[in-house]
Amino acid sequence: MLTLFVLGMVLVIVGYALSSAWRWVAYGIGAYFLLGALGMLFYSKVGKLRLRERLLDHLHWRGDEKVLDVGCGRGLLAIAAAHRVPKGSVIAVDVWNPTAISGNRADSVIQNAQIEGVANRVEVKQGDARELPFPDASFDVVVSNYVVHELKSRQDRERMMQEAARVLKPNGQLGVVDFIFTNDCVNDLSKCGMESRRVRDGFLSFFITAILNLGTVKTYMVVGKKT
Repeated sequence: MLTLFVLGMVLVIVGYALSSAWRWVAYGIGAYFLLGALGMLFYSKVGKLRLRERLLDHLHWRGDEKVLDVGCGRGLLAIAAAHRVPKGSVIAVDVWNPTAISGNRADSVIQNAQIEGVANRVEVKQGDARELPFPDASFDVVVSNYVVHELKSRQDRERMMQEAARVLKPNGQLGVVDFIFTNDCVNDLSKCGMESRRVRDGFLSFFITAILNLGTVKTYMVVGKKT
Protein backbone atom coordinates (compact mmCIF):
# COMPACT_ATOMS: atom_id res chain seq x y z
CA MET A 1 0.00 0.00 0.00
CA LEU A 2 2.78 2.43 0.94
CA THR A 3 4.70 1.55 -2.23
CA LEU A 4 1.67 2.31 -4.40
CA PHE A 5 1.12 5.61 -2.63
CA VAL A 6 4.75 6.67 -3.06
CA LEU A 7 4.78 5.68 -6.73
CA GLY A 8 1.55 7.56 -7.31
CA MET A 9 2.82 10.74 -5.66
CA VAL A 10 6.14 10.57 -7.55
CA LEU A 11 4.33 10.25 -10.88
CA VAL A 12 1.98 13.12 -10.06
CA ILE A 13 4.97 15.32 -9.20
CA VAL A 14 6.78 14.23 -12.36
CA GLY A 15 3.65 14.99 -14.38
CA TYR A 16 3.46 18.46 -12.87
CA ALA A 17 7.06 19.10 -13.95
CA LEU A 18 6.49 17.96 -17.54
CA SER A 19 5.21 20.31 -20.19
CA SER A 20 4.40 17.84 -22.97
CA ALA A 21 1.61 15.34 -23.52
CA TRP A 22 3.55 12.96 -21.26
CA ARG A 23 2.24 15.03 -18.34
CA TRP A 24 -1.19 13.43 -18.70
CA VAL A 25 0.31 9.96 -19.00
CA ALA A 26 2.15 10.50 -15.72
CA TYR A 27 -1.00 11.93 -14.13
CA GLY A 28 -3.07 8.97 -15.29
CA ILE A 29 -0.68 6.30 -14.06
CA GLY A 30 -0.08 8.21 -10.84
CA ALA A 31 -3.83 8.45 -10.21
CA TYR A 32 -4.18 4.72 -10.84
CA PHE A 33 -1.53 3.93 -8.23
CA LEU A 34 -3.09 6.33 -5.73
CA LEU A 35 -6.52 4.79 -6.23
CA GLY A 36 -4.97 1.36 -5.71
CA ALA A 37 -3.41 2.51 -2.43
CA LEU A 38 -6.72 4.04 -1.34
CA GLY A 39 -8.53 0.81 -2.21
CA MET A 40 -6.09 -1.24 -0.13
CA LEU A 41 -6.49 1.13 2.81
CA PHE A 42 -10.29 0.95 2.57
CA TYR A 43 -10.19 -2.85 2.42
CA SER A 44 -7.90 -3.12 5.45
CA LYS A 45 -10.10 -0.84 7.58
CA VAL A 46 -13.64 -1.45 6.28
CA GLY A 47 -13.85 -3.71 3.24
CA LYS A 48 -12.65 -6.94 4.82
CA LEU A 49 -15.15 -6.57 7.67
CA ARG A 50 -18.02 -6.15 5.24
CA LEU A 51 -16.78 -9.02 3.08
CA ARG A 52 -16.74 -11.47 5.99
CA GLU A 53 -20.31 -10.54 6.91
CA ARG A 54 -21.48 -10.96 3.31
CA LEU A 55 -19.94 -14.43 3.24
CA LEU A 56 -21.54 -15.48 6.51
CA ASP A 57 -24.89 -14.04 5.40
CA HIS A 58 -24.98 -16.69 2.65
CA LEU A 59 -25.14 -19.40 5.32
CA HIS A 60 -28.11 -20.35 7.47
CA TRP A 61 -27.50 -20.07 11.21
CA ARG A 62 -29.29 -21.64 14.17
CA GLY A 63 -26.83 -20.28 16.72
CA ASP A 64 -25.55 -23.57 18.13
CA GLU A 65 -23.26 -24.71 15.30
CA LYS A 66 -19.75 -26.05 15.65
CA VAL A 67 -17.69 -24.01 13.16
CA LEU A 68 -14.23 -24.54 11.65
CA ASP A 69 -12.26 -21.64 10.18
CA VAL A 70 -9.53 -23.00 7.90
CA GLY A 71 -6.46 -20.76 7.60
CA CYS A 72 -7.77 -18.30 10.16
CA GLY A 73 -4.86 -15.82 10.17
CA ARG A 74 -5.56 -13.31 12.93
CA GLY A 75 -9.12 -14.57 13.41
CA LEU A 76 -11.12 -12.18 11.24
CA LEU A 77 -13.62 -14.80 10.05
CA ALA A 78 -13.52 -17.00 13.15
CA ILE A 79 -14.50 -14.10 15.39
CA ALA A 80 -17.35 -13.05 13.12
CA ALA A 81 -18.61 -16.64 13.08
CA ALA A 82 -18.43 -16.75 16.88
CA HIS A 83 -20.86 -13.84 17.02
CA ARG A 84 -23.29 -15.95 14.95
CA VAL A 85 -23.17 -18.94 17.32
CA PRO A 86 -23.87 -17.74 20.89
CA LYS A 87 -24.63 -21.36 21.86
CA GLY A 88 -21.98 -22.92 19.64
CA SER A 89 -18.22 -22.89 19.20
CA VAL A 90 -15.51 -22.05 16.67
CA ILE A 91 -12.20 -23.78 16.09
CA ALA A 92 -9.65 -21.69 14.18
CA VAL A 93 -6.77 -23.52 12.49
CA ASP A 94 -3.67 -22.29 10.69
CA VAL A 95 -0.12 -23.43 10.02
CA TRP A 96 1.25 -20.34 11.84
CA ASN A 97 4.17 -19.64 9.55
CA PRO A 98 6.68 -17.71 11.73
CA THR A 99 8.15 -15.97 8.68
CA ALA A 100 4.83 -14.54 7.46
CA ILE A 101 5.02 -10.75 7.09
CA SER A 102 1.46 -10.33 8.38
CA GLY A 103 2.53 -11.30 11.89
CA ASN A 104 -0.16 -13.98 12.19
CA ARG A 105 0.11 -15.82 15.50
CA ALA A 106 -2.18 -18.14 17.40
CA ASP A 107 -2.28 -15.81 20.40
CA SER A 108 -3.38 -12.90 18.18
CA VAL A 109 -6.60 -14.79 17.45
CA ILE A 110 -7.36 -15.17 21.14
CA GLN A 111 -6.47 -11.54 21.84
CA ASN A 112 -8.81 -10.34 19.10
CA ALA A 113 -11.55 -12.69 20.32
CA GLN A 114 -11.20 -11.26 23.82
CA ILE A 115 -11.53 -7.73 22.46
CA GLU A 116 -14.78 -8.72 20.72
CA GLY A 117 -16.11 -10.63 23.73
CA VAL A 118 -16.25 -14.09 22.14
CA ALA A 119 -13.08 -15.72 23.51
CA ASN A 120 -15.17 -18.21 25.50
CA ARG A 121 -16.25 -19.91 22.28
CA VAL A 122 -13.13 -19.61 20.11
CA GLU A 123 -10.39 -22.25 20.20
CA VAL A 124 -7.13 -22.17 18.25
CA LYS A 125 -5.31 -25.22 16.86
CA GLN A 126 -2.40 -25.94 14.57
CA GLY A 127 -3.72 -27.39 11.33
CA ASP A 128 -3.00 -27.67 7.63
CA ALA A 129 -5.87 -27.09 5.19
CA ARG A 130 -4.72 -30.16 3.23
CA GLU A 131 -4.76 -32.47 6.25
CA LEU A 132 -7.17 -31.25 8.90
CA PRO A 133 -6.59 -32.81 12.36
CA PHE A 134 -10.25 -33.72 12.95
CA PRO A 135 -12.42 -36.82 12.55
CA ASP A 136 -14.99 -37.16 9.78
CA ALA A 137 -18.27 -35.27 10.25
CA SER A 138 -17.01 -33.03 13.07
CA PHE A 139 -18.44 -29.65 12.07
CA ASP A 140 -21.72 -28.01 11.09
CA VAL A 141 -19.98 -25.19 9.20
CA VAL A 142 -16.59 -24.81 7.52
CA VAL A 143 -15.42 -21.36 6.39
CA SER A 144 -12.26 -20.01 4.84
CA ASN A 145 -11.10 -16.56 3.80
CA TYR A 146 -8.49 -16.06 1.02
CA VAL A 147 -6.69 -19.35 1.67
CA VAL A 148 -7.30 -21.24 -1.59
CA HIS A 149 -4.93 -19.07 -3.63
CA GLU A 150 -2.18 -19.57 -1.04
CA LEU A 151 -1.94 -23.26 -1.95
CA LYS A 152 0.62 -23.61 -4.70
CA SER A 153 -0.57 -26.66 -6.64
CA ARG A 154 -3.86 -27.81 -8.14
CA GLN A 155 -3.53 -31.02 -6.13
CA ASP A 156 -3.22 -29.08 -2.85
CA ARG A 157 -6.30 -26.99 -3.61
CA GLU A 158 -8.32 -30.09 -4.45
CA ARG A 159 -7.14 -31.69 -1.24
CA MET A 160 -8.32 -28.68 0.74
CA MET A 161 -11.85 -29.06 -0.64
CA GLN A 162 -11.79 -32.80 0.05
CA GLU A 163 -10.79 -32.18 3.64
CA ALA A 164 -13.46 -29.50 4.10
CA ALA A 165 -16.10 -31.92 2.81
CA ARG A 166 -14.77 -34.76 4.95
CA VAL A 167 -15.01 -32.91 8.29
CA LEU A 168 -18.50 -31.56 7.56
CA LYS A 169 -21.50 -33.30 9.04
CA PRO A 170 -24.38 -34.34 6.73
CA ASN A 171 -26.27 -31.16 5.80
CA GLY A 172 -23.25 -29.15 6.93
CA GLN A 173 -22.48 -25.87 5.20
CA LEU A 174 -19.36 -24.42 3.62
CA GLY A 175 -18.42 -20.83 2.79
CA VAL A 176 -15.18 -19.93 1.01
CA VAL A 177 -14.06 -16.61 -0.45
CA ASP A 178 -11.16 -15.99 -2.84
CA PHE A 179 -10.28 -14.21 -6.07
CA ILE A 180 -8.92 -17.14 -8.10
CA PHE A 181 -9.49 -20.89 -8.38
CA THR A 182 -13.10 -20.62 -7.15
CA ASN A 183 -14.44 -22.48 -10.19
CA ASP A 184 -12.12 -25.33 -9.32
CA CYS A 185 -13.52 -25.31 -5.78
CA VAL A 186 -17.05 -25.89 -7.07
CA ASN A 187 -15.88 -28.76 -9.28
CA ASP A 188 -13.84 -30.35 -6.49
CA LEU A 189 -16.72 -30.15 -4.02
CA SER A 190 -19.03 -31.75 -6.56
CA LYS A 191 -16.65 -34.73 -6.73
CA CYS A 192 -17.03 -35.01 -2.95
CA GLY A 193 -20.81 -35.19 -3.20
CA MET A 194 -21.45 -31.61 -2.14
CA GLU A 195 -23.86 -29.18 -3.75
CA SER A 196 -22.17 -25.82 -4.17
CA ARG A 197 -22.34 -22.65 -6.22
CA ARG A 198 -20.11 -19.70 -6.97
CA VAL A 199 -21.53 -16.33 -5.93
CA ARG A 200 -20.14 -13.01 -7.13
CA ASP A 201 -19.32 -10.63 -4.31
CA GLY A 202 -21.38 -7.43 -3.97
CA PHE A 203 -21.98 -5.62 -7.29
CA LEU A 204 -20.02 -2.44 -6.52
CA SER A 205 -17.17 -4.09 -4.64
CA PHE A 206 -16.82 -6.74 -7.37
CA PHE A 207 -16.51 -4.29 -10.26
CA ILE A 208 -14.55 -1.58 -8.45
CA THR A 209 -11.95 -4.17 -7.44
CA ALA A 210 -11.87 -5.60 -10.97
CA ILE A 211 -11.36 -2.15 -12.52
CA LEU A 212 -8.57 -1.20 -10.10
CA ASN A 213 -6.81 -4.48 -10.83
CA LEU A 214 -7.39 -4.44 -14.61
CA GLY A 215 -9.68 -7.44 -14.35
CA THR A 216 -7.12 -9.69 -12.65
CA VAL A 217 -8.95 -9.76 -9.30
CA LYS A 218 -12.63 -10.69 -9.11
CA THR A 219 -13.78 -11.87 -5.73
CA TYR A 220 -16.19 -14.81 -5.60
CA MET A 221 -17.73 -16.79 -2.77
CA VAL A 222 -18.23 -20.54 -2.93
CA VAL A 223 -21.22 -21.61 -0.87
CA GLY A 224 -22.01 -25.30 -0.45
CA LYS A 225 -23.96 -27.90 1.47
CA LYS A 226 -23.09 -31.51 2.19
CA THR A 227 -25.86 -33.87 1.18
